[in-house]
Amino acid sequence: MSKIKYLGTFLLLFTAFTFTSCEDIEPIDSTIVLNPGEEENPGGGEPEVGLFKVDFDGQTFASSSTIAYISGGSIIINAFRSNGENFGFILEGTSIGTYPANKNLVTYSPAASEYGFMGNHPTDEDADTGSVIITSINTTNKTISGTFRFTGYWSDFDDDSVAPKQFTNGVFTNLPYTSTNPTGDTFFAKVNGTEFVDSDIFTVETELGGQEFISIGASNVADEEITVSVKSSVTTGTYPITGANSDNVQVIYTLATEDFGARATTGTVTITEKTATRIKGTFTAKSTVDGVDYQITEGAFNVEY
Repeated sequence: MSKIKYLGTFLLLFTAFTFTSCEDIEPIDSTIVLNPGEEENPGGGEPEVGLFKVDFDGQTFASSSTIAYISGGSIIINAFRSNGENFGFILEGTSIGTYPANKNLVTYSPAASEYGFMGNHPTDEDADTGSVIITSINTTNKTISGTFRFTGYWSDFDDDSVAPKQFTNGVFTNLPYTSTNPTGDTFFAKVNGTEFVDSDIFTVETELGGQEFISIGASNVADEEITVSVKSSVTTGTYPITGANSDNVQVIYTLATEDFGARATTGTVTITEKTATRIKGTFTAKSTVDGVDYQITEGAFNVEY
């Protein structure tokens, strides 16, 4: 799955992130969902290919490049400018419809900042902060279109000096997308002897208490999740999981019926290869959920971060 470093301060640090269901979702048509000459471009004529723009701070952000990926269970959209500022969406679903900003990951990262603005209210998780609306997925030409608006809250919750930011008139038109893993990331594991068949892989860098971590999260079609987190400072070698509060490495298993995952109490994570952009390793772990032991074996990952 695509590298999503801009989510680094938000996601997957020794907890399991679970998306909630989206609203008003329709199944993908086998060819063209909407008529590009009408719904996607009400003014008529040829719609602009690869357009992504949004208004905020009295100016219009227009991207210089985009990445869109429709995976087994998610829509991922990144839009960048050459100075490094970017927008990123991870939407729980693969079809047209309305995705509330507070129930998905909708973010903006300024240039050269480890923090950003996210569409989640810091004290009220049910607050209406906006939405991303997917209006068209053209499975023949492999393009995706939609609109969005959201209120973004500064991701460093300890810093209340940064005011929320309003993002309005957002639109993306005919962004090329891929359904093939663009980075070649792989993940494998067995849970109690049965293969965990991933439909999504998320790799992010996170920070807590001045410590940086690399977290690899995989989910399957049943919404079960496995997350492997390692300190960014680790080198090749084998690291034991010494308990739920293990320092260097941790593995978390989350059932579809649980809001939060269970940290492994035993196991190991072995880093076999690590570069500035890629990490490869193996792992085993045991987590206990509601008195039931889940033994994770033959774990392996090879991901870009």
